[in-house]
Amino acid sequence: MQLNTPNHLSVFWRNHLYIPLCIFVFAAVSFELGDVDIWLADKFYALEGGTWALKNAWVTSTLIHQTGKKLSLLIAAIILAALAFSYISKYLRQYRRELAYLLLAAGGGSVLISILKNISHVSCVWDFSRYGGTLEYTDVYIQILNMRGDNCFPAGHASGGYAWLAFYFLGVYKQSTWRWAGLSFALGVGLIFGISQQLRGAHFITHDLWTLVICWFFSLLVFKVMLFDKAPRHQ
Repeated sequence: MQLNTPNHLSVFWRNHLYIPLCIFVFAAVSFELGDVDIWLADKFYALEGGTWALKNAWVTSTLIHQTGKKLSLLIAAIILAALAFSYISKYLRQYRRELAYLLLAAGGGSVLISILKNISHVSCVWDFSRYGGTLEYTDVYIQILNMRGDNCFPAGHASGGYAWLAFYFLGVYKQSTWRWAGLSFALGVGLIFGISQQLRGAHFITHDLWTLVICWFFSLLVFKVMLFDKAPRHQ
């Protein structure tokens, strides 16, 4: 694909902007109308015996939550180190823009999620009386309007996986088939992180949906700014 021709530009934006946006809007509306948040949280809560039995379990709390967070930070640290060495190493110098893209897209996406968590004031699942807490349940959008909840939306931990959607867009830039491996890695890790937190009672599924969408479009935006016009002619 030649990204600088009108036909292939339209295909790129169709596949990476318009279709994902339509899927997100459909999913968000469907989840809201179908009360999917409550339905799924009820299932998890009942399966765990009417309590969040996995909240402090080793697998969900230590392995996936704490160790998973460290793994994501380690990847970022390796990329940062490689970027720093690119000013010394002639070999790494040729990859400076790509390394900078990964760091900005993934790191910036995670920072954006953190900022949104701090200003959205949406409570965790375990805060509601329906799930062992003290608050009366209110859906995400009403909580955002009221600004009286905690800092649990969007899902922060899931961003440790979804932020690496940047690998996919870097693969698009390099016109490499390993972009699909990057996509699978980011989606797979994000899903594992997200489901783990749902099993702990930390998040509803829509919290993870929004994190996925924000990370996707942030990586796309940074791709447009940093790499799009410099992409090779064919892919």
